[in-house]
Amino acid sequence: MTPSPDTRWQRFATYALFALLLIRLLAMWAIPLTDTTEARYAEIARKMLETGNWVTLWHDYGIPFWAKPPLSTWTSAASMGLFGVNPLAARLPALLLSLAVLWLVADAARQRLGRDAALASVLILAGSLLFFGAAGTVMTDPALMFCVALAQLAFWHAMQGRGRRWNYLFFVGLGLGLLAKGPLAIVLVGMPIFCWVLLRNEWKALWQRLPWISGSLLMLAIALPWYLLAEYRTPGFLNYFIMGEHVSRFLDPGWKGDKYGYAHATPRGMIWLYWLGAIFPWSLAMLVWLAGHGKQAIGLSKDGDGWRLYVLLWSLMTLLFFTISGNIIFPYPLPMLPGCALLFATLWQAGRQPGQGSSLPWLALVSGLLLLIAVGLQWSQGQRYFRTQQQVIAAWQQQHPAAGSKLIYWDSRREFSAEFYSEGKVLTTNQPAQLLQLLADPHQRFIVTEQRDLPSLPAAVAARFQPLASFEVMKDHMLLLRAKGADSAP
Repeated sequence: MTPSPDTRWQRFATYALFALLLIRLLAMWAIPLTDTTEARYAEIARKMLETGNWVTLWHDYGIPFWAKPPLSTWTSAASMGLFGVNPLAARLPALLLSLAVLWLVADAARQRLGRDAALASVLILAGSLLFFGAAGTVMTDPALMFCVALAQLAFWHAMQGRGRRWNYLFFVGLGLGLLAKGPLAIVLVGMPIFCWVLLRNEWKALWQRLPWISGSLLMLAIALPWYLLAEYRTPGFLNYFIMGEHVSRFLDPGWKGDKYGYAHATPRGMIWLYWLGAIFPWSLAMLVWLAGHGKQAIGLSKDGDGWRLYVLLWSLMTLLFFTISGNIIFPYPLPMLPGCALLFATLWQAGRQPGQGSSLPWLALVSGLLLLIAVGLQWSQGQRYFRTQQQVIAAWQQQHPAAGSKLIYWDSRREFSAEFYSEGKVLTTNQPAQLLQLLADPHQRFIVTEQRDLPSLPAAVAARFQPLASFEVMKDHMLLLRAKGADSAP
C-alpha cells in the first residue's frame, strides 16, 4: 500500500529530527570548548565541582562571579560529576533542557492544533539557527529558555483548565527562572501574559485559575534560599546583580561597571536583526509567506480562545522589550523562539490543505548542514576557525609537568579554555614582577605567550626559556616555552 502524503511527510519529519539530534551530538563531541563565553561558563561549572561550593559561582579562585544565578552552572557541574570533566558532559544539560522545551512545545501544539502542527512546531524550533546552536552550548540561555517556556505554556494550560499541576508549574517555571537568569525571567514571562489578559479582559480568569498565594510561596521557596545564601557568603552580590546586571546593563549602553568583561554596546533595535538570524532559515520563509498571505496576517489574533494572540505576544514582547536596550548580544531572542515556533506552526496549519506534503523537514535540515560544515572545518583546519587552547594544553601535558606545577600564560587576557582543559592549572599574568615571583618556584618550567608578546617578556625570563612548540589559534601564534636545561621528566 502506498503511504498517504500525510504519512510520508510525518515519516520524513521524524527522520529529519533524528538527523538533527545526531548532528548536534556529533558537534558537541567534536568541537572543543571555545573562548570566551562557552569556555568561561564551563570553567565556572568545573570550579564548582572541584571546590564543592554549590552556592558561590567562582570567576577565579577566591573571586566570586556575581553576573549570573546558578541554575545552568548547577546542571553542568552535576553532569560533569556524573560523566567526567569533559566538554560533552558540560554541554549535555543544554541539550536535555532544549529537548524538554521541544516536548513542551509539541504537547501544547498537539492539544491545540493537532498532530501535524505539533510535528511542524518541533521542526521549526529544532531547525532554528539559534536554538540548534544553543542546544549543546555551555551558557545560561538554554536554562532561561526552558524556564520561560515552562511558565508560558503552564499559564496557557492553566487558563484552559487542563489540570491543577499546570497551575503550580507556572510558578515552578518562575522560580527556576529566577535561578536561571534572575528577575528578567519574570519580566519576559509577565509582559506577554499581561498584554494578553489586558486585550482579552481575562482578569477574572487570571485570578481564579491560578493559586497566587500558595504559588508565589512555592516560587520563593525555590529561588529565595539561594539568593539569601549568596549574599551571606559574598556580601554585595544582590546590589551588583540587581542594580548592575538588571538596571545599569539594560539602560546604559556604555555601562562601565561590568566586573567580568565589558558592555556589548549595540544600536537600539538591533534585537530585530538578531531575531532574523536566530530563526534562520524560517526568517526567509516568513518573508515569502507574508508576501503572499498578508491579509491572513492581519486577522491573526482573531480566534475564540486567544491562542494566536498569545503566541504572537510571546513572540513579540521580548523583541519590543529589548528594542530600547543598547546593550544586547545574539542569544537574547532565544526565550521567545518557542513562541515563534508555535506561531509559525499555527500559520502553517491554517494555510495547509489536507493531505498536502511539506518542505518543512528540508528547511529544518539547513541548520544541521551548517553545523556539519563547522564540524568539517574543525577536523580539517580547526585552529583557523575556533579559538581554543586545547592543543596547547595537550602539548604541555605531554611534557609530564611536575605535580602541583602550573602553566603560566604571559597575557593580559585569560584563556578560559586553557583553564578548563588543564583543570585549573593555568595562571595568567602580564605583570613582570608577578611573573618573576611565579618562576621563583623551580617547578614552574613552562610559559605560553603569543609570538607578538615575546619581546615584552622580562629579559631575565627570555634568557631562561626557549620555544618548545608553536600553535596557530585563529589569528594568534601561540608559543609554548620551556626552561632551558629542563627535560620532560618531572
